[in-house]
Amino acid sequence: MNSNRLKRLASVIQEELSVFILRELRDPRVSSVTITKVDVTQDAKQATVFIAVLGDPAMDTEKREEMTKTCIEGLASGAGVMRSHLASSLEIRHIPQLLFKQDKGLENTIRVHELLKQIKNEPKSE
Repeated sequence: MNSNRLKRLASVIQEELSVFILRELRDPRVSSVTITKVDVTQDAKQATVFIAVLGDPAMDTEKREEMTKTCIEGLASGAGVMRSHLASSLEIRHIPQLLFKQDKGLENTIRVHELLKQIKNEPKSE
């Protein structure tokens, strides 16, 4: 599949899953999740869905990690239903397998911001 078509497919999958998860998925483990990116393999047999779990910015890192892990488990258990939804929405022959992973980009950005604030607030030593 050519790269433009793969990009369009990834974009449509991201949009469809975002709406589906928000409105249709009834798993209590999945809450406050944002799909940040979708990568589709060259043969379009697998789509890696990167997610970020939004929560309290002051939340402990370990608690956020546990929340994300639980959310990914909930999404993985609903992958079959999501593929069925994609099959009815997309006009392609084979619906890719869905693999969910944590997008660490947002967390890294928050961490860098926190570190910069700490540096700014430290007293200057001469």
